[in-house]
Amino acid sequence: MAVVQISRIQVRRGQKNQGSGLPQLASGELGWAIDTREMYIGNGAVSEGAPAVGNTKLLTQYDDIFALANSYAYKADDAYIQTGSTSVSPVQRTLQNRLDDRVSVRAFGVTGDSSQAAKVPLQRAIDQLYLNSATKGSEKSRVVLHLEAGIYSIDGTVYIPPNATIKGAGPDKTVIKSSASASILQTVNDSSSPGTPAADSSSTFNNQARSIRISDLTLESTTGHMGLNLVSCRDSVFENIDIVGTWSSGDTIPTSFDSNVGLQIDSLSGSVESSNNKFTNCKVTKWGYGVMSNFDINHTIFDKCNFEILGNGINFGVDMVLGSASQGREKGPSNNIITNSKFYDINRYGIWIENGIENTSKNNSFESVGNEGGTEAQAVYSIIKYNKNANQSVGDYFSRTKALSYDASNLYGKAYVPEIDGVVDYTSGFHHSLSFGQATSPGTRLFKLPGFAHQSFIIDYHMVSANYEMQRVGQIKISQEPRATASLNITDDYDFSGDVTYEDSISFTAAILDENADLTNDSIGVTVISNMPSNDTTTIRFTVKVVKSNIA
Repeated sequence: MAVVQISRIQVRRGQKNQGSGLPQLASGELGWAIDTREMYIGNGAVSEGAPAVGNTKLLTQYDDIFALANSYAYKADDAYIQTGSTSVSPVQRTLQNRLDDRVSVRAFGVTGDSSQAAKVPLQRAIDQLYLNSATKGSEKSRVVLHLEAGIYSIDGTVYIPPNATIKGAGPDKTVIKSSASASILQTVNDSSSPGTPAADSSSTFNNQARSIRISDLTLESTTGHMGLNLVSCRDSVFENIDIVGTWSSGDTIPTSFDSNVGLQIDSLSGSVESSNNKFTNCKVTKWGYGVMSNFDINHTIFDKCNFEILGNGINFGVDMVLGSASQGREKGPSNNIITNSKFYDINRYGIWIENGIENTSKNNSFESVGNEGGTEAQAVYSIIKYNKNANQSVGDYFSRTKALSYDASNLYGKAYVPEIDGVVDYTSGFHHSLSFGQATSPGTRLFKLPGFAHQSFIIDYHMVSANYEMQRVGQIKISQEPRATASLNITDDYDFSGDVTYEDSISFTAAILDENADLTNDSIGVTVISNMPSNDTTTIRFTVKVVKSNIA
């Protein structure tokens, strides 16, 4: 007959907060505190191998984990890290404080789910962090607000106050998507309060938008109204941002200069300007106007940026009447630098500076710009347009140059619309290389130049024969007279080395051309006459400098 034995496991129990409190438990003995619902186990004796005599608390569903985490220490198990004054006194923090070190927008109820209306909670997060009356302007407010990967759907402008730092997970990962006919983000001064952005009219130098940093996200407008609006903003940084609209090549470019703008930069007055702002690794795409400012803005830097699929690229002072410093319109955007950037697929001007001085385009690349969607051989607009003196282009690359200057298929019948129009001196940042054979008088056309009055060209060259001892290093100067006669002066000064038989075997002429037969001169044709032997090929390597273009 089977024997059935029923046993009950019983642990030591009692009230923790009565009598002498928690007793010392035996080795491995369990103890249950009835009043606090806490569980303990005895450590055992040191002789058994226990590190210390005492009781060890076991976690239960009733324990406050945050309270138990008050002993958090950075790298507590790493003997090589000392956080406190001694190795046995580490800096200990609560888990609450440790988690609060990183501020996530999700702590304010913003999920990053495209179905959520995110404007209100997103604005609340920004306002509470940077406009809270208890901390506004202090170091405690200068935290980083993290926007995790997701789509943040908004239906109105989100306002960015001074000292805000907003960081996403990367372009195309964190996307703020706006369905409103308004700017996606707009800077405001620190007289703003939670829920109430201040008008720019209340801005001063001391309270204006400043020290803002936004990075690693996409701003996307589904209406194509405006992306980022910097209003009287200074000393701020924008990095790894894509600003995306809805404009496509072939769409109408708005005649209004305050709509369909990717980035707009405004100033209140001469003393409250947008200045010292930097854009790095930003991309502005699908807008009628990529960047627009009709105010005095200063020392803006665009570095390693992309401007793609635009009606016009960067536009300074195009709708601006000069003269009023009190309205921020004394001289136009000035002392701004665009460098190491790419301009691609832009219908009209890549850079258009109608008003403003001492702006620099440096080491930029311009491809498919100014062609109204056509090829480089179908150029309609200049790539850069400078209406004021003292703006410059340094080391820029224009894909148009090869197409209109010396591409064999375009040497005849194609008007040379200039790379840069207006008051500017510039030097092509790249050498060009051409080869030619024997070409007796009247010679053969070698390359073309844009043919407008009030300009001169300096062409530095190095020329070498393939089969004979002939080398020339020289400089061709071509001056186009501004008179109705439309005459040219050409000189060629050079140093020769090699067989003196060939010293004067090559010469150059130039002529003004009307390539599109519209009764307006548009190009200069440079012709080479070569009396070198028929079995020879000569290679010329040259750069072109345009001097005082269009100065009356």
